[in-house]
Formats: sequence, structure tokens, C-alpha cells
Amino acid sequence: MPDTNPARALDVARRVEMMCDFIEHTGIKNAVEQHVPVPMRRAPGALGFDIPLWVGLGLVGLWSALDGFSERACLPRRKCKTCRRYCMPVRFAAPYILGNDGVSLEELEDLRHLYAHNYAGLADDVYFRSSRHVLAREVPVQLSSGGSFDGRRPGLGLAHLREYSAIVRRVLGRFS
Repeated sequence: MPDTNPARALDVARRVEMMCDFIEHTGIKNAVEQHVPVPMRRAPGALGFDIPLWVGLGLVGLWSALDGFSERACLPRRKCKTCRRYCMPVRFAAPYILGNDGVSLEELEDLRHLYAHNYAGLADDVYFRSSRHVLAREVPVQLSSGGSFDGRRPGLGLAHLREYSAIVRRVLGRFS
């Protein structure tokens, strides 16, 4: 029996977004100010917090929330004409994708593969062996989240992770 209650998937999306709150927490900011040596850039990365990696792992988590929900809700699994996979943009078809959400899910699909299978976000030749929705080799693109892709590596920060989380929550919320 299909379970179309998105509560658990929405909870995962909210917890992914909370990773941003951790990095932006006053305690982390104070630690950066007080414990990063003067010649180094005063940023969480100086304490070992690799924000681009966290963002990538968060994107993978958002994708997994969509995947888990789509399986439990028994959403149709049709192969995508673009990537030839059972991707999220095809699983979450209209009426659940409205406005720019389809493009955002295409980006999330491409970025998820980039982080889950390609050394923390570096698009190498192996990554581009498969067809992608939005990302292309050596082709810069502005992403719907406000981030960018320079043709090899995404330029994403915490604000972009928050935006993708909002998109995932919006799409899942249409099942309520």
C-alpha cells in the first residue's frame, strides 16, 4: 500500500538544512575568531569544516529524501529521455512540479551524481560519460539556487543548500 505522507522526507530535508545552522552557529563563529591563526583566512574551513563538501553531502541527503519518499509513495518509475535513468524530475512529474521546480530537480539530480560518485564534486571525464540534465563539460551555468557550475566544479555555499532544501520541501509539500 503506498504511503503518500511526506512527513519523514520533509524531516530529512529540514535536518539537512540544519547543517547550515551548525556552521553559522555563534559558537563556530567564535571558534573561528579565537582559534584560527592570524595569517589564515578566518573561516570555518580553517577549522576543518569543508563547506563545499558539506553542501554536497547535504544535496545527496535531499536527493535521498526524495528517493525514499518516491519509493514508498509508489510514484511511477519511467526512464528519463535525457539521462536514461529513473530520475527524480521524471518521478515527480506534474502536478507536483510547478514553475521552476523542474529545473531545480534536474540540477539536484546532476549535482547528486556529481557528489555521490565523483570525489566531492569534481566533474571528471567519467562523470560526463553519462548524459546530464543541466551540467555539461566546460560549460558554465547559473543554477536556479543562485549557485554556479564552471564546467568542472560547482560553486555552492550554505545559502544554495538552503534553497535546494526549500525546493525539496515545496515539492514534497504538494503531497500533503
